[in-house]
Amino acid sequence: MGLAPSATDISVRQVLEKLDGEFASTAKAVENGEFALWVGSGISRKAPSLGGLIAAAMEYLRVRAVDPTTEAEYMPALDEALQLASTDRAKVGADLHSAFATWGARDAIIDALWNSYSRVLDIRVGTEPGDFILWTAIDIRRQFENPPPPAAAHLCIALLVLEGAVKTIASGNWDGFIEAAVDRLGGGIPGILQVVVDPDHLRDPPGLARLLKFHGCIIHAEQDEGRYRRFLTGSHTQIAMWPNNQDFAAMRNEVLGIATNRKTMVLGLSIQDMNLQGVFAAATGINKWPWPSAPDAPGHVFCEEQITQGQRDVLRIVYGDDYNGNVATINAASHMRAWGEQVLVALVLKMVADKLNCLMGLALDANGRGALLASLASSVNALRDQIADGAVVDATDQSRTPAVNKGIALWSRAVAVFRGGQLPQDLAAYEPISPNTIGLLATDQNARASRLGHLAIVVALLEHGRMTAQWSLASPADDDLCAGVASLQANRAGAPVRPVFLVKSASEAIRLQADGAYANDNALVIHSDDTWHLTTASRSSRSPSSAPGRTGSLTPSHVSVESLLRASGDIDELRASFAAEVLL
Repeated sequence: MGLAPSATDISVRQVLEKLDGEFASTAKAVENGEFALWVGSGISRKAPSLGGLIAAAMEYLRVRAVDPTTEAEYMPALDEALQLASTDRAKVGADLHSAFATWGARDAIIDALWNSYSRVLDIRVGTEPGDFILWTAIDIRRQFENPPPPAAAHLCIALLVLEGAVKTIASGNWDGFIEAAVDRLGGGIPGILQVVVDPDHLRDPPGLARLLKFHGCIIHAEQDEGRYRRFLTGSHTQIAMWPNNQDFAAMRNEVLGIATNRKTMVLGLSIQDMNLQGVFAAATGINKWPWPSAPDAPGHVFCEEQITQGQRDVLRIVYGDDYNGNVATINAASHMRAWGEQVLVALVLKMVADKLNCLMGLALDANGRGALLASLASSVNALRDQIADGAVVDATDQSRTPAVNKGIALWSRAVAVFRGGQLPQDLAAYEPISPNTIGLLATDQNARASRLGHLAIVVALLEHGRMTAQWSLASPADDDLCAGVASLQANRAGAPVRPVFLVKSASEAIRLQADGAYANDNALVIHSDDTWHLTTASRSSRSPSSAPGRTGSLTPSHVSVESLLRASGDIDELRASFAAEVLL
């Protein structure tokens, strides 16, 4: 047996296998809103690097330490920084009078200070404020200027929020990537995410989810320094005082409640800071997490290469004496060896497929065809897995962000055409299935009335045809409406590439027709109901004015899934009749 892939090398498809296998209870719990996400700098790899911030602090101190007019104030601070890096001025030598970027020991100093970053931020300069190194020397506001767009991890968190799976996020990050992702994918609608920095924010109207920025927010601090600067927490003293700082009293109560009552999934957060470990200790004193947890998901899951010391401390704290004698078992159940990016992409794919399968089951039951669910769901899951195979690291971007953006765009295009017969009004936004969790979909009459369950049936039938080599499927040829939501080509010589449109009913098909979507007379329009056929009294047919046997030219074909379901006795007959219509 080969070694398991590392957290870096593991693919999204392999993470999906874990979510279908040993972490199935975890995936189900995430989908039903049981987990809070605890996120750290590991999911924000395009935020200012820690090494860059250290270098900025060192250069600021160096310039002023060698200036005779400011040497008295700044040389002690520089000496303290060098001491933290296990060096001194004598070892630095003549480099002291050169830019820090040119120092021979630059990399060694940055490496040494990496794990002492909170101590660097604690260095004091004369009578300057305690956060002088962060606010002025590093100039943290400038460091976070002009941030890049949200990355794959942030986008996937936003998708989980919009689909109702994630209700709470506890973040130690100062950046605004999650907020930007929710704003973009939510179409700029305010209030979807309740962002909490100041205790008064806890009294704001609730959104679909709450983001608790327990160490402050640079976006807020930049906008209103007087109100929000004091919440930026990074130095050793600030972290040590956090449990007793009155400014954070309300925030402490909130994160304590999360640690007590919500399962914890940790993404890019080491939890090495004592203030966070104290939160989990206090939560254990209120209501200890049980072990064994089965059939429920374990209370704490860490997405890492290996469980860090701080995370291991949390497991000892939350499970107490139950950890003794169960160390290996608890560690294995609590450790998903994958970074947050792969885990979040896999969770989104699984959630979307599971929601479609749930709605499909409801639709089939309503038609007395519940027996078809297992076979159709397997095809939906096969498409899910194929999409996962395409979620690979982009050579230029060095992340899965381009793949995630492409997937969001294709999905939203398909759902917008299905629901409304038009392209999305906001091309950057996401078209959600439902803000309700899977467990509540049966009560969501809007989701059921949208006939997305029938859309899932169409998706399953199309995927089965692709898997059995009856046709190939691809993305739309271009962004124009007439390119449809996908391209289909029958696997026979000379078969044309046809744009595919999936529509809820005749009104969406008519709107598409009025907007010129069928301009090439070659479209395949698949309806979830039979209204079109009842109103037009026609079936899919070849154009009577052409010679299809010789030219392969087609008129728009209209296929009714409702009619096929009604006429088919079993899954094989349904698949065969669908294929006959598609290939006509």
